[in-house]
Amino acid sequence: MRVALPVCIEVSQDYWPKAKYAIRMLLEPLGLGPIFKPRSELDSHGLYYGHSPIGLPSAIIVLPMAHSAEGFYDDFTPIDVTSVCWRKHADFNVPILFSSESGDDLVASAFYWLSGWQEFTVQARDQHGRFPHKSSLQAILEVTRLPVADCYRTMLKARLEGAGINTDLRKWAGRDWAFCPTIDVDYLRHWRIGMILREKVEYFLLNRRKVGVRERWRRLFKFTHSYFSRGDAFKIALRNMYQAIRAYGNATIFLKAAAHGPNDVSYQLDQPFLRNLFVDLTSDGFEIGLHPSYHAHTHIAYVRSERRALTEVTGTDPLSVRQHFLRYEPAITPHIQEGVGFRIDSSLGFAECSGFRNGTCMPFLRFDPVGNRVMDIWEMPLLFMDGALFNRQKYGTAEAIQDSMELLKLCQMFGGVAVGLWHNVIGEELDYPGWGEHFEKTLGWGGSNGAYIASLQDALGAWTGYPLGN
Repeated sequence: MRVALPVCIEVSQDYWPKAKYAIRMLLEPLGLGPIFKPRSELDSHGLYYGHSPIGLPSAIIVLPMAHSAEGFYDDFTPIDVTSVCWRKHADFNVPILFSSESGDDLVASAFYWLSGWQEFTVQARDQHGRFPHKSSLQAILEVTRLPVADCYRTMLKARLEGAGINTDLRKWAGRDWAFCPTIDVDYLRHWRIGMILREKVEYFLLNRRKVGVRERWRRLFKFTHSYFSRGDAFKIALRNMYQAIRAYGNATIFLKAAAHGPNDVSYQLDQPFLRNLFVDLTSDGFEIGLHPSYHAHTHIAYVRSERRALTEVTGTDPLSVRQHFLRYEPAITPHIQEGVGFRIDSSLGFAECSGFRNGTCMPFLRFDPVGNRVMDIWEMPLLFMDGALFNRQKYGTAEAIQDSMELLKLCQMFGGVAVGLWHNVIGEELDYPGWGEHFEKTLGWGGSNGAYIASLQDALGAWTGYPLGN
C-alpha cells in the first residue's frame, strides 16, 4: 500500500515531465505515492522541487535543484564529467551528476540514469548495433557495479525519515528482495546429423588444443554415446533447468518464433518436445516470453507476427520480451514493444559485462525522452548473463560465480531484483565448461539467502501490488 505524499514541482514546462518521472521512480520503491500539487496546497508535510523554495512552510522538504539541469535536458548533449561531484554514502563513493550551492540535485541526476539519456547522446554502437559499455558514463566513472540511482534513493530516504516521513521499502511477496532466473532459448537442438559429422569429426581430426589421441577418442565416444542414448544436450538442459528452478519458485523462459537472418536459428514452436514442456511450465507457473529475431528490434512487423505466433501455440499473449543479442535502439525498440502490447522488457543489461546499465536494481518504467513522456512498459533490468561472464569477461567458473554473487548481494542490500540470464547451451559441458555449475551455484545462493525467486511477471506483479496477467 502506497502512502500519499504531496509534491510540488516548479520548473519549466519541458522539464516538468522529466522531474515528475524521476521523483516518482525515487519515491515509489519507498512505499510513497507522490501526489503532485501546486505550492498553495503544500502545508503540513511534503516535497518541493523548483526554482523558488522561499516562503514554503517549514515542514516542507526542499529538494535542491541545479539550475543547469533544465538547460542540459533541452537537447541531447553528453554530460561534462568534470562537473560530477562525489559523495561518500555508506560504503560507496557516489557520483552526483548535478549540484548547486544549495545541495545535490538527486532528481536531475536520477533522471539521467533511469531514462537512459546517455544512450541518446552517444552515437557509438558495436558490431551488433548495441550501446557499448566502454562508451558509457558507468565505464568512464567506474561505477558499472554500483546502482547509483538506488544510492540517491537511500540518500532521499534519510532526509524523509529525518523529517518524520515514514518509508517502507516495497516487498516481493513478503520477501526483502527478488531473483528472477531467465532462460533465452536461442537454440533448441545442439546437433543435427550434418553438424555432428562436420563439427565432431573436425574436432577429432583437426583438434588444435593439443589434446592427446586417447583423449580425443574418449571424448568422441562420450559424445556419440550421450547423443544417441540420452538425446540432444540443449533440450535436456532446458528441461533440467526448469526442474532445478521449480525447487525454488518459477522463472521466465524466452522463446524464438522466427528467423530472419544468419544470427537466428529457427525451431518449430509446435513440436512435441515444446508442447509437452509448455504443459509442465504452465502447471508450475512459469512465464513464457518472446525472444524476437535478430532484426526485430527496429522492425515492428517482425515483432507483431512473432508475438502472434507464440500466442497461437501457448494460448496466452506474452507480456515479457527480451531482444535477441540484447539489440536495443532506445529511440525505436521500446516503442515497438509498447505498440504490440508487451508490458515488461528485460533487455537492458550490458552485453560485454555484468552491472547496472540504468544505475538501478529496481523495476522502472521506461521514459521516452523524444516524446517527453512516461511509457507503459516496465523494465526489469538485466544484471548478468552467462555469455558475457565466460566469453567477454573471460572468467573461469569460480570467478564467474563470485562475480555474480557479489552483485546479488548488492541487490539484496538495496531490496531490489536481480535478473540473471542463462542459455540452455549449458547442457554441453565440453563446449561451455563451467556454465552449468554457475547456474546451479548462483540459483542456489539466491534460494538460500531469502530471495523471492519468480518469473519477471510474477515478481513485478508482487512488487507493484497489481497483477499484470491477461
